[in-house]
Amino acid sequence: MLSDALEEAGFRTTCYARATEFEAGLKRAPPDICLVDLGPPDRDGLALVHRLALEQGAAIIIISGRAQVQDRIVGLELGADDYIIKPF
Repeated sequence: MLSDALEEAGFRTTCYARATEFEAGLKRAPPDICLVDLGPPDRDGLALVHRLALEQGAAIIIISGRAQVQDRIVGLELGADDYIIKPF
């Protein structure tokens, strides 16, 4: 749904259900911005955010149902530029 809304606004998007697919996609087309859910089924989302922050020049926005202050702090400290709590 988020991808559809962004495409309607003129953005080009690519969606991945798994972190491994996303990491393979990074090699083909580096993104300008990454919207990352913290719950991919195959990897810890915070580890993915940290790796992105170290290796990519893209902005990172975490979109998560984890509403605890500690989760937000950790996500931002690991390199995310913003943290949006679902639902939004």
